[in-house]
Amino acid sequence: MERTMQSFNNSTSAYPSLKQTWGLLFITLLVALFVNLLLLAVNQLSAALGQSNWGQQFLSHSLTFLLTYIAIFVFIIWLGIRKKSRVEGGFAPDFSLPSIVVMLMIAFGTLGLYFLIDPVVELIPMPKFVERIFLELLGDQDIWTVFAVVVAAPICEELLLRGIILDGLLKLYPPKKAIIWSALFFGFFHLNPWQFIPAVAIGIYIGWIYYRTRSLLLAMWIHFVANGTGALLGYVLLPEADQMVPTRDLFQNDTLYAGLLVLSAIALTISILYLAQKLKTETTEAVG
Repeated sequence: MERTMQSFNNSTSAYPSLKQTWGLLFITLLVALFVNLLLLAVNQLSAALGQSNWGQQFLSHSLTFLLTYIAIFVFIIWLGIRKKSRVEGGFAPDFSLPSIVVMLMIAFGTLGLYFLIDPVVELIPMPKFVERIFLELLGDQDIWTVFAVVVAAPICEELLLRGIILDGLLKLYPPKKAIIWSALFFGFFHLNPWQFIPAVAIGIYIGWIYYRTRSLLLAMWIHFVANGTGALLGYVLLPEADQMVPTRDLFQNDTLYAGLLVLSAIALTISILYLAQKLKTETTEAVG
């Protein structure tokens, strides 16, 4: 945790800068586009060979999505680590964990933030074709889909967004600027406004925790709790739904839902106040 006390050096001895981050995310989109075009080519080839059913099953299988998702991230993370090692002389992420109490308080705050974001996202109308895409993704609760959302995404995305990108930004820019920009990149990465807002909000929370601790495992833990909550709610709300169902429909009572939002705000506030003091104390002790 000693590194949390270091200020940014405003030099070029760290990777990536904001400009380089845009470049890294652009490469990610290009690689994802290439992989998807390759999968479509496989589908067309299978159809030409009279195996159209096999091609469709292969493309629609959740295991295919999981493997391609991991492959894309492994390649991008490898590029990022390679460049970061050249510029900074190495790549040594911190996988330390604090006490169980701190982890529970972080999860407590994550849940509070998750539910507070929900009514804001509801304000953005969702076109029917986008709704169908989300239903196909969130309504499919097989093991590979759940693994992709709850396990693979927190590991892969945090390695890239916090382990490589935010780590570099914190060395080049003031903490607030680095955290906000990394959260915005996290939102842009999802490519739609319905996930942009929660991604930015959760990204700021993760960024703040990462700045105070430099623990990549804690970043993954927050991401896991947020995505796990979404997967659980998807299982409860969308198993046979033909349209997106907001969280408020779980309660079927506006008063109860308002109570949830109040409790969420209290949970988030208590969590932040506790962590601000606890992590500050632990960091000071580590440096001293």
